[in-house]
Amino acid sequence: METASLLIANYCVPCHSFCRYCLLASCGKATGVDYKAGEALGGRIIREMKDARPDLHCSYYIGYCMDTPDLPEFLRFSREYQAPVAKFLQMNGFAFREEPELAELMGSIRENGVELIDLTFYGLEEYHDRFAGRKGDFWFLLRMLDQAVKAGLQVNVSIPLIRENLSQIPELYEMLSTYPLRRCACFLPHSKGRGRTISEQRITKQEFEQLPEKIRNSFSRMKHRTEAEWIASGETAEFVKRSLILVLTPENFEKYNRMGAAETLAELEAMDDRYLQEMPPVQELARMYGDPQNQQLFRIRDLALIWQQRHIAETGNRIYDMHDETHSFSVHLREDELLINRMVVESENGRNKD
Repeated sequence: METASLLIANYCVPCHSFCRYCLLASCGKATGVDYKAGEALGGRIIREMKDARPDLHCSYYIGYCMDTPDLPEFLRFSREYQAPVAKFLQMNGFAFREEPELAELMGSIRENGVELIDLTFYGLEEYHDRFAGRKGDFWFLLRMLDQAVKAGLQVNVSIPLIRENLSQIPELYEMLSTYPLRRCACFLPHSKGRGRTISEQRITKQEFEQLPEKIRNSFSRMKHRTEAEWIASGETAEFVKRSLILVLTPENFEKYNRMGAAETLAELEAMDDRYLQEMPPVQELARMYGDPQNQQLFRIRDLALIWQQRHIAETGNRIYDMHDETHSFSVHLREDELLINRMVVESENGRNKD
């Protein structure tokens, strides 16, 4: 499988939210390495790959959130290497701040080149706070939104669609539409991190179609179908490209700090190749684990991931799980996803999150 990108992730910033279904499985503390050490390693790999593989997109990013004193340095670094995050930040999970501090924060990131931020709302106040794991998070995000607009930043709002918040979405959408947003978009959560635990919360096509038209029109541009439709269509084509993500940890840092970029890339490719060799093709997984009656909506990548997870669980295979974002992992893409990703990048100048 062709490798399209190599990303270096350093989860060196603890998140102040404790979301029930965190797709990164955030644990309330940093699990990465010192920011400057991670930046030095990331910068070296990017420079080496630029010479060895100029066709390969390579970048360094941090998590679990962006609430760090190192944020200005990270934005400078991202500008130097022309990374999309230099202009776009996802800003959930910040520690609570009073208005003057919020105004200073938004002014600072604007001065450092950020043009667009994204805030994720999970439902109305009581539900949102419960989902985020802290009381007051809903109104804090609204205050962040207000201060971002005052600072001249553009704001995207993202809303996950799951069964237990579905009845709240029309009212939430109307409330958020009173703000001068760049876009308010709904999406289906991935089946990664603690997102693996919400299979019963995934909505059906009928539930989706009962939403108001303007909400349906704001839905993700990626192709979604029911599991039944994916199986009947026969369009469970294999993935053709991959993104490889090196997750830095205190346990692996010295190893990768000694390795060259080409050696690091080769090791991650070999790990993913072994995973693919152990895993049946997607069409076979569909025959083995697919439910031809299921009316829940999926992207094919998420559906294939669920089938792969079932295969690992049912066979007792001790294969290294290349889709677990708590350690180095991969993302597999089909041709149609690549096309849509290119369209998104072109239309959003590389600033759209997916």
